[in-house]
Amino acid sequence: MSWSVSAVGKPAAVAASIAKSIGSSKCYEPEETIKNTIGTVLATALAAFPPNSAVRVEASGSQSVPDSTKPGVATNSLTVKIEPLWGFVE
Repeated sequence: MSWSVSAVGKPAAVAASIAKSIGSSKCYEPEETIKNTIGTVLATALAAFPPNSAVRVEASGSQSVPDSTKPGVATNSLTVKIEPLWGFVE
């Protein structure tokens, strides 16, 4: 399974877009918990940005089960990027 989210804009709009995307994708555990925790982390980080600044957020993850005969054993990969966009002109 895998998931990804991305958005560019003002922090509040990016946070809303990311929350909607995170909530609309469903994954198997523990990937679901990892994805939702990253959603919370992103919301916290974006809430601290100045309201009129610009930011780009990209996050993705994937989970694989190396041996289907061993329930609960999985490997997960995760990438998270929060990038302030300096000099943004409206």
